[in-house]
Amino acid sequence: MQVGELNMEKNIIILFILIVIAWWLLKTPSFTDSVTNTEIKYQIRYPTGSSDDDLPIVIALHGNGDTVENFYKHTFEGSGVHARVILIEAPDKYWPYIQHELQRYSSTIASFAEYVYQEYSPSHKPLLLGYSGGGVVAYYSALTECNRYSLIMPISGMLRKDILPDNINTDYSCKVKAYHGKTDNVVSFSGGEFAISEIQKHTNSAELVSVDGDHHVIFRDYKKMILDDIKYQLVTD
Repeated sequence: MQVGELNMEKNIIILFILIVIAWWLLKTPSFTDSVTNTEIKYQIRYPTGSSDDDLPIVIALHGNGDTVENFYKHTFEGSGVHARVILIEAPDKYWPYIQHELQRYSSTIASFAEYVYQEYSPSHKPLLLGYSGGGVVAYYSALTECNRYSLIMPISGMLRKDILPDNINTDYSCKVKAYHGKTDNVVSFSGGEFAISEIQKHTNSAELVSVDGDHHVIFRDYKKMILDDIKYQLVTD
């Protein structure tokens, strides 16, 4: 084999290695729960630019039809929230509104929360935030996995009788603070009221903050209020 052919072969090998490395670095990280055998994909962002070892953790669930990139941009980017924000992708962009599927995903996310708690931030239980469809998962998690989180914050979420969990697993240590627009025509305000009333049967630390406006006004007119609550919780946990 001639020198030129050897060099070309080496270049091809090097190029292949670089492609594999680039694919690995760009691949969306994932977590698979050994109990539910369910995989979730996630991205980690740092709103203040700091990636200290023991940063508080915010686990964020976007609304149905949205993406983690867009949700981060319009919610946390430039917010000054000093935390490791972990955004979980909904399956095919949509969180399910079916009881057994909500059970599967809330359980998987709770296992993931325990994993990141032990791996990244043993001094701080994660805060779980969910918007719209993600808020449905957050409400469901408050009735099944609340002890995994320092606080659960459903925003414009809801529950219905037909999607309540079969087995409630929560107690008076559970803390829930929810937000909802009173004229929401996408996810009904009454659905949020129902969810809170069910959670309040098991804890005194659950409240629903009602605001004037519809489904999308929350992160337009009340974003600062919500972010200030998050910041307060992260430093007082």
